[in-house]
Amino acid sequence: MSDQVKRAVGVLATVGCLLVLSGCDWWPPALQQRLGQQETQIQTLGKEKTALQSKVAELTKAADDCKAQSAQTAKAMADLQAQADQLKASLEEAMANLKKGKPGKK
Repeated sequence: MSDQVKRAVGVLATVGCLLVLSGCDWWPPALQQRLGQQETQIQTLGKEKTALQSKVAELTKAADDCKAQSAQTAKAMADLQAQADQLKASLEEAMANLKKGKPGKK
């Protein structure tokens, strides 16, 4: 090989090494566009995720409120049933006393 060819190969090798070591910041336009679209999608999905998490929290709170209200209603029904049973027993006792001819308690 002649000196001129050796120098050309040396210069190309040096330039190649410099490019590899410095990094290449050139991105094809199609790749840049695709990356931009994906970043937009990621942001949109993040917003949707946040909205859905908020909705789940809201629905969970509503479900807990319904459970608490259901428990209160069940307790109120049990109290009313006990009161109705007590009134029924008092009525039966008063009817029995009336049949025997005894006056009711005062």
